[in-house]
Amino acid sequence: MSGADNDFGDGLLEGLREAVAWKRGEIVLDVVEIDPMPVERIRAIRRKVARSTKEFERRFGIPAATVTNWEQGRRKPDPAARLLLKLIEADPAGVERIAAA
Repeated sequence: MSGADNDFGDGLLEGLREAVAWKRGEIVLDVVEIDPMPVERIRAIRRKVARSTKEFERRFGIPAATVTNWEQGRRKPDPAARLLLKLIEADPAGVERIAAA
């Protein structure tokens, strides 16, 4: 085995030991929370640019059922969808122009 293989294996074992220790409550790990974008903000973005989810779908290509699920809290938008919603919020005409191209 080369040195790189040993380094990888050692790092993997260390990570597994750390995960087991965390699971047992022996250590506390840093947590990074990603803003899930609250349903109120999603609804506000949609209402700002469209009267209905169907109109939002027509303008930006995001299925009405998906937007409804986000607005009702049944599903959360993934990071790419959150970014798209932020872009729509900032420049709806620009996003609509790009979506239509």
